[in-house]
Amino acid sequence: MSCSVISLPVMLFSIITTVVAESVALSTAQSDYKNSAQSREEILDSYNNYKNNQECDDVEVISEANIINKTFETPFMDKKVLLKTIEEHGFSNIQEEFERITCTMGTYALEFEKKSESEPYTVVISCREEDNAEEKINDISSEYGLNVQEEAYLSIVEKLTDNNMQLESEEVLEDNTIVLTVNL
Repeated sequence: MSCSVISLPVMLFSIITTVVAESVALSTAQSDYKNSAQSREEILDSYNNYKNNQECDDVEVISEANIINKTFETPFMDKKVLLKTIEEHGFSNIQEEFERITCTMGTYALEFEKKSESEPYTVVISCREEDNAEEKINDISSEYGLNVQEEAYLSIVEKLTDNNMQLESEEVLEDNTIVLTVNL
């Protein structure tokens, strides 16, 4: 297994999470020891197995000097769809605070912020110099667009049903446009 160690304040919570996980594992092991007939050696073996599975063969240290920050304007307006998109895209440590969303994936740390209700989110991507921030934001934008299309489709179908209209047919074109034919 290969790991990256990022020495940035924004990434500090990843390190804290690991320490807390190890602490919880040891605490649980100690609690199990008190509540069971397992020997101390078995508990320590169990904890050491957990810890050994967390170690890396090849460690890459990433310092602040290797990290760049890039800011992008986005078309993202809907918070619910944005959260769904970044979750589906594989981001973790997703944190929401009012109109600010932060998340991480590998060596990428993203911070989305919306200044006002009428403006879209901007995003600041922190990543290694050699990572492609533009490609990452383009991937997220494409996925966001598909999620917006899905939300619109579901809303239209629901409104048709509510108004007792029948959907006669639907067709997905090559460009992923959906054509709905309705009986009036």
